[in-house]
Amino acid sequence: MKRHATVILLALLALVFLPPAVRADDEKKVQIHASDQMKYDVASIEATAGQKVTVTLTNAGTLPKAAMAHNFVLLKAGTDVIAFASAAMTHPENGYIPPDMADKVIVATKTLGPGESDTVTFVAPAAGVYDYICTFPGHALAGMRGTLTVK
Repeated sequence: MKRHATVILLALLALVFLPPAVRADDEKKVQIHASDQMKYDVASIEATAGQKVTVTLTNAGTLPKAAMAHNFVLLKAGTDVIAFASAAMTHPENGYIPPDMADKVIVATKTLGPGESDTVTFVAPAAGVYDYICTFPGHALAGMRGTLTVK
């Protein structure tokens, strides 16, 4: 009986003093709109390592897809954003993801025309700062980017 009471007491103390773990149902949902001004309306996202994150990107612009498409590409920590974005420009057949750098991508939406949306879901990686960019030619270099900060 004493052993049972001790186990219960330790479990209660753990609930009080240990930080809460991320629950599977603790999903982070983010809505991002991309504009013809080559900007995301959400430039920073915060999540906890292991948390389920769902990002929905909507192209809120009006210019034709051939001239002003948008995507959301989340890159692994330490990826050279300029090099990735520069290489991406020449790969429209691959959604503006350079095949030789595909291993640098955590998740990516489709390339979207005006009024289109796409949703991606992923598990937040280890603590750190991760860049997300639009890889349509010139967009990331013009500032269409943001950061995911994982704690």
